[in-house]
Amino acid sequence: MGARATYREGMSPILVKLRPWLEPAVGAVFFVLWVVAEAGRYHGGSAWAALAAIAAAIVVSRRWPVAALATVASVILLQLLRILQPPDATTWPVAFGVLVVVFVVSLNAPKRIALAGLVLGVPLALAAGVLLGLRMNSWVGRGSSEREAEMFWTVAVVALGLYAGAWAIGFALRLNISELRALFLLRTTVAQLDATEVELQMVRERDRIARDVHDVLAHSLAVVIAQADGARFIRESKTDKTEQKTDDAFRAISDAARAALIDVRTLVEGLREDQGDHPQPGLDDIDPLLAQLTRAGMTIDAQHFGDAKPMTPAQQLAVYRIVQESLTNALRHADRTAAVRLSLDWRGPGLAVNVTSGGGESGSQSAPAGNGIRGMKDRARLAGGWLTAGASDTDGEFVVTLFVPAGTEKASTEQPGTGTSDPEDDVA
Repeated sequence: MGARATYREGMSPILVKLRPWLEPAVGAVFFVLWVVAEAGRYHGGSAWAALAAIAAAIVVSRRWPVAALATVASVILLQLLRILQPPDATTWPVAFGVLVVVFVVSLNAPKRIALAGLVLGVPLALAAGVLLGLRMNSWVGRGSSEREAEMFWTVAVVALGLYAGAWAIGFALRLNISELRALFLLRTTVAQLDATEVELQMVRERDRIARDVHDVLAHSLAVVIAQADGARFIRESKTDKTEQKTDDAFRAISDAARAALIDVRTLVEGLREDQGDHPQPGLDDIDPLLAQLTRAGMTIDAQHFGDAKPMTPAQQLAVYRIVQESLTNALRHADRTAAVRLSLDWRGPGLAVNVTSGGGESGSQSAPAGNGIRGMKDRARLAGGWLTAGASDTDGEFVVTLFVPAGTEKASTEQPGTGTSDPEDDVA
């Protein structure tokens, strides 16, 4: 902490502006009061010079502590050498200005200077014993006697006690201010961390909503596009069954668009209400999803192995969204009539899902970089499992592999899609 580091945090701006003027004001008042008190008494010019020097030391004690200590020490030394007039019976209380200087120095100066000021108190106390103790008998009319030595040590000890007391008060106040400053900074930091945590939660919530909207719209629009292309091809073929197939295609487009609209409305309403009020898709909704995509023209070979195990709603939602995203990517990037193989295997400690698309005569699936696989990996991780996705080295098929352990506590307390991003490039 610097020499002039003070507790300014939390102070009024007016107090902060007036703080540098406190010591100059005290020095000016000190000088004026002594001038008024000594008006009418005769003092030599050197006595007024000593008063002005001590008042000046008070003025600069905060900004230049070394100069302030040097000034008061010089005044005492010059009085000992009789270059300046020594204090008399009415001017000796001017020495209390030294206590003001040491108080300000111990409060504001760097610790090494403050400690030097404390050590300086010993020779100053001895000097006070010489200037005051040895002359005090003459002030009270008793003259010099064997009591001079007693008076010397009495004055020196009292002066040292007053000096050390002023220094201790200033240093104790300094420590108290440092503690208050640290407490204020701690509270400020805690408040900033709380605000940052709230902002982070808001960002995560927006990211979750964006992922859900992406999943819903990407899937539904892919179905609409596939059905629209199919309807166009059917109308161009002009076969006997064209009219019925066209009606079926347009009905599928209408169903997909209506379902997307309902899902988006549910997501938007979830911003205003508790999400627990709205049912989330789960494992039982995978078969209707497959039926919808089959009507869009996809060939899906779905296989189930083993008996289903209990899974939390969050895990079921993660599995559903990952299957939906994988099939949507296959519909969007692979040939429209390409076959997709889906397997759900319960024979292990959880659910293993494998989605294979592309390859063969239809060619490999193109996978532009995006957020799809990144989002799926986040969902899998927050559901307690893992996910891999990429093209096969042998036949160019695109394979998505997911594993989610059965009934993970972590998945029941976290929402899918709110984790950190995987740095890999992913499917859009």
